[in-house]
Amino acid sequence: MEFDNLDDLRVLLATAETGGLTAAGKRCGLSTAAVSAALKRLESSLGVRLFERTTRSVRATAEGEVMIDHARRALDLLSQGQAQVRSGARGLAGSIRISVAATLAREIMANWLAGFAAAHPGIEIDLQVSDDHVDLVREGIDLALRHGPLSDSSHTARLLAPARRMACASPGYLAACGRPAEPAELVNHDCLVYHIRGRRHDTWFFGAPGSPDEALQPVRVRGRLNCNDASIAHQWALQGRGVIYQSELALAEALRSGALQQLFPQHAGEPAPLYAVMPSGRFVPARVAAVVDQLSALFRGELAALHPGATTVPAANR
Repeated sequence: MEFDNLDDLRVLLATAETGGLTAAGKRCGLSTAAVSAALKRLESSLGVRLFERTTRSVRATAEGEVMIDHARRALDLLSQGQAQVRSGARGLAGSIRISVAATLAREIMANWLAGFAAAHPGIEIDLQVSDDHVDLVREGIDLALRHGPLSDSSHTARLLAPARRMACASPGYLAACGRPAEPAELVNHDCLVYHIRGRRHDTWFFGAPGSPDEALQPVRVRGRLNCNDASIAHQWALQGRGVIYQSELALAEALRSGALQQLFPQHAGEPAPLYAVMPSGRFVPARVAAVVDQLSALFRGELAALHPGATTVPAANR
């Protein structure tokens, strides 16, 4: 058979990834009727039914799954060719849809991405800020930054930086409430607690000097300010409202400026390695690979500045 319109294949993938005609239409900029017509054209050309449709959703048939897989490969191959041609002609080009947690987005990524776009005029950035782990395929995400350890092995992940969480407070808070000498003393302090993806972060882990990660001890904390947005907790910490426990990468700028001070430098916090996560099985365009490479250098530089002389784990794929 011959395809007269590659856009029909894009509609096929959008329908499979979003699970509905209306959602597929929004992604493709088409009406629901136009999406339905595109699918009917494909089914007529193939002589098979690609989706089982209900009033609320669509589900791919066995034949549809085969066609979806081949369509994805074909469009990825086409994208690869276009990227190679464009990169040779005028440098990096195309759009990059990136999902980043709120604190990291506001503290580091917003300014860095703006600079990356300025350095590459052919690049268009679509930054999605969310503390939730969004569905990369359904939401059309090219790259997500996530703290590990990662539980979902269905995606491709590259370690950007082997960060940890640390406890910090502002000079104003410490002057007013005193500086705790040991992690156990946090039970007597206002701690800024937030909950994300159904988990309440009110148990903080610390190790004794020189102890392995397996020996980290929990400290149950509490405070009068709680929220479901880690960036708000970060803001409260800067205002002197309490003690915060977050990734050292998100805290790096505040530590560098002196707005926050690290507590318990001899007690290692919980590991929170940062990964670049991409949909598995997809061709990685040069523009996305460039972002990942530069982010690895950026975040490892942040860690090196926080821990002069320390050695870090080399970048790795999983």
